[in-house]
Amino acid sequence: MKRTTGTATAERTTPQVTGPAEHLRNPTLARALFAVWGGDPAVVIDSPPGAGKTHLITHLAHQLHTRAGMTVAIAAQTRAQSIDVANRTAATGAPTVLHGDSATDRPNDLAADVALTTSRGLRPGAGVIVATTARWLWVPSNRPVHFDVMLVDEAYQLTFADLGALGSMADQFVLVGDPGQIDPVVTGATRRWATWASGPQVPAPAALRAAHGDDVTRLRLPHTWRLGPATTDLLAPLYPALPFTSARPPRHLTAGTHDLPEYRALPLTVTGGTSDPSVGLAAAQAARDLLATAYLVSPDGTRPLVPADVAVIAPHVEQAALVAAALSDLPDLFVGTINQAQGLEREAVVAVHPLLGHDVDEDFALDLGRLCVALSRHRTHVMVVTDDRSPALLADALRERPDATNLATHARLLDRLLQAA
Repeated sequence: MKRTTGTATAERTTPQVTGPAEHLRNPTLARALFAVWGGDPAVVIDSPPGAGKTHLITHLAHQLHTRAGMTVAIAAQTRAQSIDVANRTAATGAPTVLHGDSATDRPNDLAADVALTTSRGLRPGAGVIVATTARWLWVPSNRPVHFDVMLVDEAYQLTFADLGALGSMADQFVLVGDPGQIDPVVTGATRRWATWASGPQVPAPAALRAAHGDDVTRLRLPHTWRLGPATTDLLAPLYPALPFTSARPPRHLTAGTHDLPEYRALPLTVTGGTSDPSVGLAAAQAARDLLATAYLVSPDGTRPLVPADVAVIAPHVEQAALVAAALSDLPDLFVGTINQAQGLEREAVVAVHPLLGHDVDEDFALDLGRLCVALSRHRTHVMVVTDDRSPALLADALRERPDATNLATHARLLDRLLQAA
């Protein structure tokens, strides 16, 4: 069973148009180029799921390096992301270098036209240099490097503290990310900054805006190329400050004589909390049922679903482990936690609802970022496994705390999912 230790990567649906005219086809890219060329010190570009964040980053790097002659670095948040970004930057025609542990131990999935370097061989200007944030933070102090601009991919997974640590490495920063994602994992105590909008634990783009206001240039990507119109409408309450529409070409799943909706719920009676084995077994069976009956209908034609088209994601490691065991005969089917699924795309997804088996006063279960990721990994269909006690628990909690916006949002989305059951 495919398991990941970081962000999953997958084939993207964003059109990959290369060439010097790309900025004419993409207004957000054009505005970002204008802002950087104009000397704006910080640019934040908010993006809904599946809107082409990495597509924007790679073409921005290409234009800034090859046409403006700027020294460009890219910071990704995981090793898998850094390899994906390096490959896709090289595909634009820009000379690209991956900064890693070794200049000779080449990752198997790294494109042949991407060079490798270590801290000892770092040369700004040799190409667009890509590394993880952690790798950039470990550049030895006796070998300092400096760039004209650093582009940060998946920037909402970066803390403000880490952005501050990167601050001396570039004159300008462009942060591209999805504000609906799960906040960065912080292991230290953060209570002293709990009410501080620019605290070190806050996602970097949000904290940067809070600290510097109008000095930060703000742009947005207006369309999702992954999600259909029904899912886009479902997710609207999770993006109150980022309206977006679906630009996905028509595609859907069909099973037997009927088309499957973009989303639906699978309510269960759960008595064993989050560790109830019926949850993982039901999710695994739902995935098998999709593979046995569903066909993908798209502009390219009609074909049956294959395991590589499907993912099963769950809030907890033990839930994912049970699903992985139940589907061990399908090695191409992705199984992992919701956190690990950030960046993932599949045609069909079976997702265990974050509230399943929880009480509604638990921060982990109520985190809207986790719910957003669970509901936005699919291109055509998501089945959400939930329990029959969550609606009543949310209703009771809202009577006690009517001003709790996260409770209200959870209740609103769960109600819509159950209506589609």
